[in-house]
Amino acid sequence: MTDSDIAPGEPPASGADGVRAALSPLGELAQTPVSGHVGVFERVLTGLETVLASVEDSGGESGGEHSGVESPGGRPAETG
Repeated sequence: MTDSDIAPGEPPASGADGVRAALSPLGELAQTPVSGHVGVFERVLTGLETVLASVEDSGGESGGEHSGVESPGGRPAETG
């Protein structure tokens, strides 16, 4: 799937329902006045933070070891 396969206002499939749901308010941007965009972005951020917290609470890895996250270059991301 390429970016051109994604309908405007439709978030790309992420493989995680929680992330997809958190991104869904982005579809409202086209119909929302610019003055309301910050509110939409805040809702998306809150949703993504909730998903991240649920992953961390369910035993996600924390620091030190390879987290499975890769940098854009294909190497493991540094986890400080």
